[in-house]
Amino acid sequence: MLKPSNKKQVTIDYSQYSDVRQLPPAEGFLRDYQLALLSILKEMDRICQKHNIKYMLSGGTLLGAVRHAGFIPWDDDVDTDMLRDDYENFIELFNSETSNPDLYCELWRDKNANATCMTKIRHKKIAQAFVDIFPMDYYPERLDEKGKAKLNKKILSIRKFLSLNPFRINDNKKLMAKMRKLTLHNIDNDKPINFDEKPSIHLAIDFRHRTKNWVYDWEQILPLRKIKFEGYEFNCPNDPDYVMHNIYGDYMTLPKNVCPHHTDRDMFTEEELTELEKLKSNEK
Repeated sequence: MLKPSNKKQVTIDYSQYSDVRQLPPAEGFLRDYQLALLSILKEMDRICQKHNIKYMLSGGTLLGAVRHAGFIPWDDDVDTDMLRDDYENFIELFNSETSNPDLYCELWRDKNANATCMTKIRHKKIAQAFVDIFPMDYYPERLDEKGKAKLNKKILSIRKFLSLNPFRINDNKKLMAKMRKLTLHNIDNDKPINFDEKPSIHLAIDFRHRTKNWVYDWEQILPLRKIKFEGYEFNCPNDPDYVMHNIYGDYMTLPKNVCPHHTDRDMFTEEELTELEKLKSNEK
């Protein structure tokens, strides 16, 4: 078996482009890998559309859609968000509905801190091929700016506590239930959600996100919109520009230090490369 490579490479000098929107797509193996991930995302989208599940592109995947109408040229993963009620039922639903027997969905958690988790759609024969799904929660009511700042501070405090004091639960369903219970007890105070006033929506405490602001207005997320990504339409937040500014700041300016991809061909066995080609071929 081939050993993973520690190399991080960027094969194109992106500094020569004055307009970040004109960057050429990835080439070679990285592009093949992106197209394989796209195949997984399309299967997720198919099931979500069939069952009216509220998911959306997020993170670098949303940035790629907004800025490049596809993958960021050096990106090598797929990020999505999903509202809590759908999120908690999605693993079982996906595993019973997928038309690809090599794909499956599971709850992933940090080996060193079981209080950090998310859901992943994985490929049985390619360990490196997956789509990440992060949960989002409704707050019971609509918050003004002061209220959002207060909630955000509380969320960051809870995440810091969970990082320093991880709890270890072996059962995934119990872990997911624990996260919801922590959210209700510490953030939502068990209040019923008032959907009539379009309550605030926040990133869930399950995962340690890098953004400083975790809280959004309803209208910034819902209703979901469609956005072009690699020639297909996927769900995105209602105000993707606000979401991107919240995460990245001036996201239309090429960063000084281009984030290198960490997926190279020599990280895969010959068997995995064969399966990757099959997965990618669905996008030809």
